[in-house]
Amino acid sequence: MMISDVIFDLGNVLVPFDWKKAVRRLLKYLPADIAENATLDPRTIAKAINDLVDKLEIGAISFAEFHRLVALRIGLTADLNEFQRIWSQIFTLDQQMTRLGKSLTKRYGVWLASNTDEVHYDYIIRNFPEILFYKGAALSYQMGTKKPEVEYFTKAIELFGIQPDQAVFIDDLAENIVGARKIGIVGIQFTNYSALVNELTRIGVDVR
Repeated sequence: MMISDVIFDLGNVLVPFDWKKAVRRLLKYLPADIAENATLDPRTIAKAINDLVDKLEIGAISFAEFHRLVALRIGLTADLNEFQRIWSQIFTLDQQMTRLGKSLTKRYGVWLASNTDEVHYDYIIRNFPEILFYKGAALSYQMGTKKPEVEYFTKAIELFGIQPDQAVFIDDLAENIVGARKIGIVGIQFTNYSALVNELTRIGVDVR
């Protein structure tokens, strides 16, 4: 196997995130019954707005429209600026993974493939510019499609100008790995740094 390109996911690979942080900050802007349910199960909010998040992440709606629809859906009273702040401040930087990505650029084409929205991506690159080691990024909100769709991976490969059978894709979600493999990309599900390095080494990627 000859690997010439490495494609990284963003969230929970280069930048871990915690949705519970956002939920806790949103509680005071929610009706009492919804806030109580969200306190017991933070996934309540995600389940209620998941379809809206999908639309946001493929660029079908703007963030302002997303905010308006979320407010209608769950009774949110936070204004647009406050909601945007809460929405964004969920990320941290994995410095070990960032160093690995930067190191790989010396020997491989390195790329980013992320389901994200414009607000999240802008926040991440402003606050963690260290991640900007990749040559190009396939961002779902710009692509009009998202992982794990075959269309997404096909467009990403075309955007990067690389061969799928010479690329390895790293993502934390199993379904996204399955999607990548459908067009011939080698997939590694990310669990932790050490396991990733071992698997990259096994398939012949030089991680020095």
